[in-house]
Amino acid sequence: MKLRVRRAALRAGTFVLAGVLVYLALRGANLNDIGRTMLQVNYLWFIPLIAVTLASHVVRAYRWQLLLDVISPKQRTALRTAFAALMIGYMINYALPRIGEVARTLHVSAKERLPFTGVLGTVVIERVIDVLTLLVGLAFTFAILIDRSGDFLMMLLAPLGGALSRTLYLAVAIALLGGIITASVLRKPDSSLRRFWRRHGKPAWAAFCKGFAAAHRSPHRLMLVATTVVMWILYVLMAYIPLIMLGMAGPYDLSFLDGMVIMFIGAIGVALPLPGGIGSFHYITRVSLVEIYGLTPSLAVTYAIFVHGCQLFLYVAIGILVVMLEKSSLGQLYTQAKAAYQDP
Repeated sequence: MKLRVRRAALRAGTFVLAGVLVYLALRGANLNDIGRTMLQVNYLWFIPLIAVTLASHVVRAYRWQLLLDVISPKQRTALRTAFAALMIGYMINYALPRIGEVARTLHVSAKERLPFTGVLGTVVIERVIDVLTLLVGLAFTFAILIDRSGDFLMMLLAPLGGALSRTLYLAVAIALLGGIITASVLRKPDSSLRRFWRRHGKPAWAAFCKGFAAAHRSPHRLMLVATTVVMWILYVLMAYIPLIMLGMAGPYDLSFLDGMVIMFIGAIGVALPLPGGIGSFHYITRVSLVEIYGLTPSLAVTYAIFVHGCQLFLYVAIGILVVMLEKSSLGQLYTQAKAAYQDP
């Protein structure tokens, strides 16, 4: 019961944090201006935006298929199955952060009769590749904005005010206390920490090792690199096309390269363990557009809401369609994902 309460409290905390970040993103923005800008959207660009979005996920599914080939060399995982699982995972992540990764692993494991831990390992290494790509992209982004990146970081942390230094001291104190408690708990043969390691840490580490081995053994290593590059270029287009649709690219002289900067910075918000990046994406995108490119808060928030809203609608719609075509159910996927997450 205590474990269930802690999980519920943690989940509630993520929604509270998302709400706080949404408030910070909307603070100072004019809702009327946001509404007027939305009404002026060039909807003809929706077709290329949807096409680019779907193409990016087909490429991602194909890259995942290459990793899955290593654990299933005799029978290639169907691209349709990989794509379906991917979209189901995206949809579930909007409600339960990171549970979607387990759900898509379960879907492929059941459809292709592959070992759950092996499939999960490919998901983990896929995320590792994306994190490394994101770090390289962020380094390139801050190199471009070297003269303004410092101000941007300060503005990003500004709402925290003087609490930042107090939080740092508190974090050090908690780390020291946690180290003392951990050392004492590890002495007990059946401590809660040991049980957590057996149930979560050890399986996750085993999954990572299997996934890393899959990538290392793959005969398609160059294709893994190529698909990763293509996929992230498509992500940049997903960030740049809305600038055209909202009429922001021309007046503010925003190029494809600026779209890349906006995408990589926004990816930080999406990467945080909040429901679908709600709040975190909006806040960090608003700050970057206002402080780096000089957009008004209303325009910056409009862009963040529009981009996130389009992706939310598209992912949920495709996810529901996929669930229907795959003759599955959201309730079944949710139950299986929670069970696998809580007791791997």
